[in-house]
Amino acid sequence: MFSCTIKGAPEHPVAKLSGSLTLEHSRKIHTELLALLSQAEVMTIDLGESDKSDLSFIQMLLALLKDPDKKIRFANLPAHLLDNAARLGADAFMAELSNRTGKSA
Repeated sequence: MFSCTIKGAPEHPVAKLSGSLTLEHSRKIHTELLALLSQAEVMTIDLGESDKSDLSFIQMLLALLKDPDKKIRFANLPAHLLDNAARLGADAFMAELSNRTGKSA
């Protein structure tokens, strides 16, 4: 199961992703995130209530982070995401996520 709850101000929404961040839900996750990014200058993605992730989610985040016009921050990075990135040898990805964490609005 996957769900996305939006909180915060319209100019800086916080997307709280809950449940499984896996291939099964990748189309819905991608659609939700792109819709928010098209409407806001800054967005925070809160991953604290997610229970698992896979390569498809990591690839999605990598693609979003490559766009210099998108200002994305992260809150509550879960161990499963960092463990998956470590298994893939994605050190630069983990560093980028860590650099973008902080207090969400």
